[in-house]
Amino acid sequence: MSVVVVVAPFVAGSSFAHAINSVKMAEGFARLGHEVTLICRQSPDGYVSVSELTDRYGLQCPVGWHQVSYGCGEQRGFTRRVLWYLLRRRPSLVYARHYRVPCWTARMGLATVAETHAHPGTTSRPFHRMIKATHRRAFQGVVTISRVLAEHYHALGVPSSKLWVLPDAVDWEMFRRPARLPPAPWSGHGPHIVYAGHLYDYKGIPTILEAATKMPQATFHLVGGWPDDIRRQRKRAEQMGLTNVVFHGLVPHAEVPRFLWHADVLLLPPSRHHPSARWTSPLKLAEYLASGTPVVATDIPALRAWVSDREVEWARPDDANALASAVLRVLEGKGSADPRAAVALAQEYSYTARASRVCEVVFLRGRPAEFPRASKAA
Repeated sequence: MSVVVVVAPFVAGSSFAHAINSVKMAEGFARLGHEVTLICRQSPDGYVSVSELTDRYGLQCPVGWHQVSYGCGEQRGFTRRVLWYLLRRRPSLVYARHYRVPCWTARMGLATVAETHAHPGTTSRPFHRMIKATHRRAFQGVVTISRVLAEHYHALGVPSSKLWVLPDAVDWEMFRRPARLPPAPWSGHGPHIVYAGHLYDYKGIPTILEAATKMPQATFHLVGGWPDDIRRQRKRAEQMGLTNVVFHGLVPHAEVPRFLWHADVLLLPPSRHHPSARWTSPLKLAEYLASGTPVVATDIPALRAWVSDREVEWARPDDANALASAVLRVLEGKGSADPRAAVALAQEYSYTARASRVCEVVFLRGRPAEFPRASKAA
């Protein structure tokens, strides 16, 4: 059994996607039989108990937690505390969602893998120092979510052999549909159309609201969003006269699956006008696929890199008529996608599979097999 330490400077209990990604990667390593500790920042309110974190993130495998005191939240202070811990522990692998820590752990001779989704145009000096550090022997690789990003990092100097394109994944055991569903998180007749994620405009929320005006017989459920975004989008919905849109707010990650299981259709409608349309790999994509509920997604290059019309029903991006029409096709049984194909693909996009590909390199000295669609990335 190897010792793996996952480092990410999120605040314990955070609902940000990068926090969930880091926690689930830690559990992915644990599922492979490794002893895993996750280092993050302590909440401003103090230490968060392991039992509370286990419940919030729906963890089913034991993961140790080391919470750096909030007074050391400044990046250099966080880095120093982490390095002292690593010097004492000397783990077999450091997996870091961080810029500074990998530079030092590679210099210390610790096997290091960094994950970054930094977009083209990132000017962060620590990021560029990390890019230079990838030439150190102990720096095993850089994980990212898109070939577009991988090619950008290679142009900056990362050796191509150290770039691994792995999409954001799913906790398969949490999101797969159970034989008997728990109670629905709502009452009333459907159809129920669900979007789960943040409520930023570029995620397609204005398009969802406009589509809701064209389908008054359906209820649209928006799960997630920060309070300011909820207020802004709720005000927009009220101005549009919508009475069939429900804002559920942020819920613990472990509570998300039942929203997906009880939905008739799931929406993934990012805008084509945002630069991330070329490289995004939404956390909710694989979660949607695993749920077995039909998915309607907007046809942008980044999503085409990972799914096809076998798994999702496509709609033109930023087009409410197209989105509503795609939803109606699915509800009427006229869609081209097969949820069974989506579920099969989701199994390949699990965090355990993702962690296994990292371990192939670090512990078996191999080359990680790419996920099925990585070669098609935009």
